[in-house]
Amino acid sequence: MAESNGAEQLRYWVWLSMVFGAGSGKVIQYLRKYETPEAVYDAMQAGMLPDLPESAQKQMAKHGISEADSMVYYCKNHNIALLPMDAPDYPQMLLDLSVPPILLTAQGDLSLLNAPMSVSVVGTRRPSPYTERVTSTILQNLLQNPFVIVSGFAKGVDALAHQTALDCGGKTVAVLGCGINVNYPREHTVLRERMFSSGNGLFLSEYLPGTQPFPANFPRRNRILSGLSVATAVMEGAARSGSLVTAQCAYEQGRYLFAVPPADLFDTRYSGQVRLLRDGALPLMSHRDLLMVCYEQFPQHLRLQVGALLNSDRAVFASESYVLKPEASGVPEDAEEDAEEPEQIPPVRQSSALLPPQPLPEPEPLPLPDSDAGKAVVSYLRTHGDTYADDLARAVDLDLSELLSLLTVLELDGFVESLFGKQYRAL
Repeated sequence: MAESNGAEQLRYWVWLSMVFGAGSGKVIQYLRKYETPEAVYDAMQAGMLPDLPESAQKQMAKHGISEADSMVYYCKNHNIALLPMDAPDYPQMLLDLSVPPILLTAQGDLSLLNAPMSVSVVGTRRPSPYTERVTSTILQNLLQNPFVIVSGFAKGVDALAHQTALDCGGKTVAVLGCGINVNYPREHTVLRERMFSSGNGLFLSEYLPGTQPFPANFPRRNRILSGLSVATAVMEGAARSGSLVTAQCAYEQGRYLFAVPPADLFDTRYSGQVRLLRDGALPLMSHRDLLMVCYEQFPQHLRLQVGALLNSDRAVFASESYVLKPEASGVPEDAEEDAEEPEQIPPVRQSSALLPPQPLPEPEPLPLPDSDAGKAVVSYLRTHGDTYADDLARAVDLDLSELLSLLTVLELDGFVESLFGKQYRAL
């Protein structure tokens, strides 16, 4: 693809984004063939593309080039950077993707887009206390080095990753599934302002300003979330967690994939972790696991910090991984100072008789939304199974339009999923 003429070509990049939307492989094919966005625009206007998708034909009728000019003007006046594929600040790692975004919008520190050491951190919107502690501890130690933390700005693990980075004076990138000017989720208004005011944050989106957070946006967004980083760390995920989509993207992109071992193998909150580890993800036991991966690729950025680790008598390396020797005292390096001494238990006399199996603990009740209407919808779906929207509206006594809006929020929060034919299922 030939290099375009900067500002003069922006209108065509924006227009192509309006017509083809996010994650279109077809527009990439056209750009490779015609080399510039203006040439693709001219070919489309002249009817020279017989294989033009029907969806793009419909969007052509809706969006003219003047609308693209208005979008360029809006972004310029609101300090929103437009980064087409040939822009100097465009993330070079994304160019390696099978379907790179043709246009990105960004606000904040653009230098973070090509930082040499970025780690993507993803996980559930409702993390367990175990996961919160693991995430905070690993990132606090990791951020003693010049890492950039990339996450999706969602509730739960994402927000914790961004906040921890800022607390440590580190840098962080939020990859959005909506327009960069859309305040979503609203609960993160303070976090959003903090990322801007600190000068250590960047917001990035493939979607043009004004795009609402539709559920279909987020799976497409995830390939960017993993593509920006040398490694992706999944902190907690259930069997149908969106984090597994990001993990799959990282695997397909040839990135390192880490998963935190579960706190409980029988707890369904960690079933996604079990699956990832079983399928070959690297166990994330310490920040050093991430350090070693990045040291292999970027030794010039970690020479002093990791050099001390390499010379330590606590580290033994084998192939691409390493094992830490336990301290003589048996107390881990990062143990809390006020931890109580373990109770001394007398040795148990061995017996040839087998001990009876211990009953598994009762599973914790599944979480429910905060609103009464949300609780009623999720409870009904969990009791009655897959339900059509019309039947669900009657069952919970809500107007259909009100219910559909509520279902969108519940799907984004991970409580329900939409099925074919306006059916819904509880998660």
